[in-house]
Amino acid sequence: MNAAQFLEIIQKADPLDRSEILQLQKVQDNFPYFQIPHILTARYEFQKDGTEKTPSIGYAAITSPDRIWLKTLIEKAEEKVVIPKTTTPEIEVKAEEKSEPTPTPIAKEEVTPEVVKPKPRRRKPPKDDLIETIRRKEKRVIVDEKTIEQIDLIKAFSKKDIKLATIKEIEANQNTENLAAASTKINDKLMSESYAKILAKQGKKQLAKEIYEKLVLKFPDKRTYFADLIEKLKD
Repeated sequence: MNAAQFLEIIQKADPLDRSEILQLQKVQDNFPYFQIPHILTARYEFQKDGTEKTPSIGYAAITSPDRIWLKTLIEKAEEKVVIPKTTTPEIEVKAEEKSEPTPTPIAKEEVTPEVVKPKPRRRKPPKDDLIETIRRKEKRVIVDEKTIEQIDLIKAFSKKDIKLATIKEIEANQNTENLAAASTKINDKLMSESYAKILAKQGKKQLAKEIYEKLVLKFPDKRTYFADLIEKLKD
């Protein structure tokens, strides 16, 4: 998926088809904090199922700074364009009077061939990969530690079956969770190789090491693989 295709999906907005949703999900996997794909996917699933209990709505709520605006956008009904009917006036055709045509001499005219100007070719948009385009242009710096922890949880839960609260429940409980404090403890349900890599990138190498050691016990046939990952943490 390139930048031109992504812009086309944004301009289309309603209605999206399944193939376009799959393309947006690939963008979500690479950029989980990128808000637009989450919102378009959430609106698609809400229009399809008519329920707020979908994973995409939860992801969109976490990445949205204004959840009241998000709810209004997702629940907004699809606008249908009504084309007014036009009536064609009846045209009365009068029969022409028959008359004998008078032959007139036809003067010979010189025919000048028309010069056909070549049509300018449309410049094709660059086919740069969308992910690389976003990486080059993105200058946003995430300084809110709570937002960073929420992004980490999205990546950790991306391949798990989870039950997310509705938007109303999130609005009621958004100030009762402390993800920053919870990030210092290892939950066995979140223990995975991808989560350990996230911790390592954040500089929490000790927590990542503990996860790899537990994964060695859980998957003894991959002992050598996890041992190499532990050694890399020492660099």
